[in-house]
Amino acid sequence: MIGELITAAESLHSALRRRRAVNVNDQNTKSQVIELASRYFKEVRPNLTYAVGENDLLGHDKQWQQLLRLAHGNNSRRTYLKMLGHIRKELLEFSVFALTVPQPEDVRSASAPSPEELAILKTLDALVPSAAASYRQGLADLAGPERISYRGTAAEFRESLREVLDHLAPDPEVQKQDWYKPDEKRTTPTMRQKTRYILTSRGRNRTQRIAAEKMIGLLEEVSGEVTRAVYDRAALATHVHQSNGEVQQIKRYVDVVFFDLLEISR
Repeated sequence: MIGELITAAESLHSALRRRRAVNVNDQNTKSQVIELASRYFKEVRPNLTYAVGENDLLGHDKQWQQLLRLAHGNNSRRTYLKMLGHIRKELLEFSVFALTVPQPEDVRSASAPSPEELAILKTLDALVPSAAASYRQGLADLAGPERISYRGTAAEFRESLREVLDHLAPDPEVQKQDWYKPDEKRTTPTMRQKTRYILTSRGRNRTQRIAAEKMIGLLEEVSGEVTRAVYDRAALATHVHQSNGEVQQIKRYVDVVFFDLLEISR
C-alpha cells in the first residue's frame, strides 16, 4: 500500500519536472494531488501509526496538508516539486519500518471508517479537501494506540468543521445579515453565527436552527475541556482515558452537524 503511494508520488513528481510552466494551474494535476493525499490519510497512515509511531508522523502529516493547500490555488510548480520530494523521501524511510512491524488483523479492521464516516469524507473531499484531511487525521488518532494527549485530535475535528463553515459562510456574507452582532471577544462571526447563516439561507425553521446552534455550543464546550486538561500537568496522566471519551463526543457532535450542513442522506 505504501509502495503504491510512493510510486504514484514519484510519477506525479516526474510529470511536473517535464513541464515548463511556472505555476500549476490545471485541474487534472490538482485532482491527482488531492487523490494522493486522500490515499495517504485514509489507507496508508493508519498502518504507519503502528510501525513508525504517532509523534514521528505529525511532521509528515503537515507536509501532506500543505500539498493539499497548494492544490487549492495556482501555485508554483517548483513548490510542488519540493513538497513531493520531501514526502517521497520520508515515505521511503517509513516503508522500511513498516516492513519490519506487521499490523495485526484486528487493528486493520478497527481502523476502517464506518459507512457514515465514508459519506462525510466523500462529501468533504469534493467540497473542502483540507477539511477532509483533518477529519481523516482525527479518525486515525482515535483508531490508533492510546495517546498521551488528545488536544490535537480534538483540534482536528474542530478545524474540519471550521473550514466547512468558512467555506459555506464567508465572514463578509454573515456580517451583512440584519441579525448579525459581533461577539464581545472577537471581530469575526462565531461558528454559531455561521451555522445560523447557512441554515437561514436554506430556509430552515427556527427550531432546526436553534438545535444546530446548540450542538455547536456543546462542541465548543467539550473542546475547551480537553484543551484545559492539557495545562493541568498534575491531572494529565489520569485524564487520558477521559479525554478519549470527550474527543469521541466531539466527533459525534461534528458528525451530526456535518450531516445537517452538508445535507448528507442518512
